[in-house]
Amino acid sequence: MNEKKMQIIRAAMKLFSERDYYTASVQDIVSLAGVSKGAFYQHFQSKDELLFSIYNYFFEKFRVHLEDLQNRLALPPRELIMAAFQTQCRMIQEDQDFVKMMLKGTAFVDNPSLRELFVSESLRNLRWYQERIIQLYGPDIKPFALDCSIMLNGLQKEYIFTMIACGCTFDYMKLSEYLLERLNDLAGGLLNSRFEPQVSSGILDRLCIPTSLEKNRQKVRQLRDWMEGHLTDPGTMIQSVDAILLEMSKEKPNEIIIRGMYTFLMTLAKENRQCKQYLEQTFDFIQEKK
Repeated sequence: MNEKKMQIIRAAMKLFSERDYYTASVQDIVSLAGVSKGAFYQHFQSKDELLFSIYNYFFEKFRVHLEDLQNRLALPPRELIMAAFQTQCRMIQEDQDFVKMMLKGTAFVDNPSLRELFVSESLRNLRWYQERIIQLYGPDIKPFALDCSIMLNGLQKEYIFTMIACGCTFDYMKLSEYLLERLNDLAGGLLNSRFEPQVSSGILDRLCIPTSLEKNRQKVRQLRDWMEGHLTDPGTMIQSVDAILLEMSKEKPNEIIIRGMYTFLMTLAKENRQCKQYLEQTFDFIQEKK
C-alpha cells in the first residue's frame, strides 16, 4: 500500500475514533491527512470504500501474521492457536485508533461490502480454528470441531471487548494459555456429551457462497494497488478499474458492464505482458463463464 493511501487511512481512523463516521467529512479527512481531495478520490471512490479499506487492511494484516506463524514457524496446533490470539491482542494494543473507531460503531454502518467482509472474515476464522482443533484433538473431535471453534471465538471476542471497552490490560500470554485450558474443557466435555453437535460443518459451506463476490472485489482492489505501484501512467486504467468496483458494489452487478470494462482494460494493456497476465488472473471469474 502506498504512503499517501496509508496517510488517508490513518487520518480517517483518527477522525472516526474521535468523532464518528457520519460527521467526519472527506474534507476533514484530507485536511488531517495533508492531501488533496483529488488524491483522496484517486485512491477511494467514497467514504464507504475508505471505511471498507480500513477494515480490510487490518483483516489482511492479521491474515499475513497467521500465515507467517503457520508457514514460517511451523508451530504445532496448540501453540498456533495461542499465538493467533496473542497476535490479535497485540494488534489491538498497537492500533488504538482502530479500536476506538470500532467502539464508535463503524462496523455497523449500512455498507453491504463491509457487511460481506465481516461475514467472510468470521467464517474464515471459524474454519481456521476448526481445522486447528481437529489437528489438536484428533478425528474424534471432528463432529464437534465447529462447535468448539464457535465457543472459543466467542470467549476470545468477549475478553478482547472487555479489554477495549474497560480500558484494562491483560497478560495475553497467560490469557491465551488460560483459554486453551478452557478449550480442553470444552473438547473433553463435548466428547462425553449426550448431545449431538449443534452446528454441522456443512453450514459453513452454505454460508460461504455469498462471499465469492467479495473475494472477486478483493482481487480487483489488489489489481488496482498493483497498477498504482507498477505502471508509469495508470490513470485511465485506474478509472476503468474504479468503474468495475463501482458496478461490483451494487446489489445486482451488471456482468455485461464488467465484461466490457475488462475487455477495454486488456486493450489498454497493449504489449504489457505482465499487466495482461494480472488482468487475466484477476478476472478469471468472468472468463470461467464464457
